[in-house]
Amino acid sequence: MIARCGRCGATIEVSGAGRFQCPACGTTNQVSPAAAEPPAVSEVVPPVESAPPAARVRCPGCDFEFIVGEVDSAICPNCREEVTVDQ
Repeated sequence: MIARCGRCGATIEVSGAGRFQCPACGTTNQVSPAAAEPPAVSEVVPPVESAPPAARVRCPGCDFEFIVGEVDSAICPNCREEVTVDQ
């Protein structure tokens, strides 16, 4: 099991619950029995599906690129010119 020193943040390989001394700074740390147990299956969080990338457009007036939603046209946040969105 990998533990992290509470003082300097060094990572240390420990066998489980109990006290250990950090080899980097000498601080005595303690790993609780609950922290030493692997998480239960019900506590494992499934990976979150990422959203598709947002559409980007480039303003023909000032060459500024920005993100838009599902719209036909948008106002450039840099120069206020109306930009047609080609989806």
